Amino acid sequence: MTTRWTATLHQGSWLLLAGLLALGGLTLVPCAGLGQTAPSAQGETPLLQVGDSGSSVSQLQTDLANLGLFAGAVDGYYGPDTAAAVRSLQTQQNLAVDGIAGPQTWLALETARRAATLPPPLLTAQQFTFTPLVVAQPAPPPPAIWLALMPLVPITGGALTCLHRRQQRRERVLRRRRQRQQHPVAPKPKL
Repeated sequence: MTTRWTATLHQGSWLLLAGLLALGGLTLVPCAGLGQTAPSAQGETPLLQVGDSGSSVSQLQTDLANLGLFAGAVDGYYGPDTAAAVRSLQTQQNLAVDGIAGPQTWLALETARRAATLPPPLLTAQQFTFTPLVVAQPAPPPPAIWLALMPLVPITGGALTCLHRRQQRRERVLRRRRQRQQHPVAPKPKL
């Protein structure tokens, strides 16, 4: 069941690729090593060691070069430089370091190759900073003495206003009395 589903998926992806190419909606740009598949993807993982040669060694060298582990010429010969690159890969992937490209090494190479082709993450941990959550707290209540004196403010204001008006009335009454004393008015005759 799995192989039938995989074959159908593989065939469908080729049809989609062919359709996009026919419509001109896709441009293929060759990129060294990215379009190539390792022998592990074909189901066989050859055991390669120093002294071997052939297309599998060339593929191994190409994949190692794409990962930045192999700086030599891709010549298809498994020499000391290729063995050193394989040992570097094995060290990075926490495998037994023997310089021989076996099934575990091919799987690690495929995993590293896929990880290298993924785009870098948009956000990394270094881009985040921790900001503690600050919850707004109400101001502390005023002291008890202030709460006791607060009702006295309007009462005091009212009392001062009342006293001021009373004082103004007294002054008016006193002014009238003085005016009457200075200018007495004759009483009007009654009729």
